[in-house]
Amino acid sequence: MATGDFHLHSTASDGVRSPTWVMETAAANGVRVLALTDHDTTEGLAEARAAADVAGLRLIPGIELSVDLDGTDAHLLGYGFDVDDEPLQAYLSEQREGRVGRMKRMVRVLGEHGVTIDAGRVQEIAGEASVGRPHVARALVEAGYVESVAEAFNTWLGDGKPAHITRDRLTPAEAIALLHEAGGVAFIAHPVYLGNDYAAKVGELAAMGLDGVETYYKYYDEETVAAHEALSEALGLGRSGGSDYHGLGNPNDREIGDIPFPDEAVEEFVAFLSSRGAHSLAQAGAV
Repeated sequence: MATGDFHLHSTASDGVRSPTWVMETAAANGVRVLALTDHDTTEGLAEARAAADVAGLRLIPGIELSVDLDGTDAHLLGYGFDVDDEPLQAYLSEQREGRVGRMKRMVRVLGEHGVTIDAGRVQEIAGEASVGRPHVARALVEAGYVESVAEAFNTWLGDGKPAHITRDRLTPAEAIALLHEAGGVAFIAHPVYLGNDYAAKVGELAAMGLDGVETYYKYYDEETVAAHEALSEALGLGRSGGSDYHGLGNPNDREIGDIPFPDEAVEEFVAFLSSRGAHSLAQAGAV
């Protein structure tokens, strides 16, 4: 297990476990420093902070933002920002409202294909969380249309599938600037999802002010990690790592901390954040 994990989701967005559970499980797995990176919300951070304090963890403010990169849905991980930054919180509020509208459009499209689920039920599954595609997927599983969340994405909700509905997103440059103005840094999440030309796209992002690359991702093999290390070195970018934990039971899922993230790389990432003046919600349990 790694001592750091900087890509984690909770019930504040589309994860199935509470922020407290995520912190407690991370500590039990040997993680000492981490970031909760829920989609378009920081609502889980206060609870996570309290649990991290009890568990002796160092919690770094985190978030995952969706951006439009030349028509491709790309995800940026923000770290070390001021959680109370007003422009950031105003944007997040708009995004959460937009997610509700998108969910309702997904439900309508599914109905047009003879797949009937209730938008109210999707909202119940999401609870107070920022509603997203995994909540729709869980409603599809519950209704018996698919057997798993993964099948729901592969059949209906994934990129290019019948019920994949896009929403208004910032450009990468806008999102990077938003995070920088809030005192944080921006890393590209799981670059391989950008396609075979991901290296070129990361280069474009670097020119926009990107700070780092998620290099030590859950299922990366040694060759893929080495390629990401070389890419970050060539572009002068920092390196993060994460399990992208949601608890959904999809193929290639990993437990918290079960990632190819060497201890020295964890220490380098924390030092990188410190060099950028990143905020930390809990200082106990430093690596």
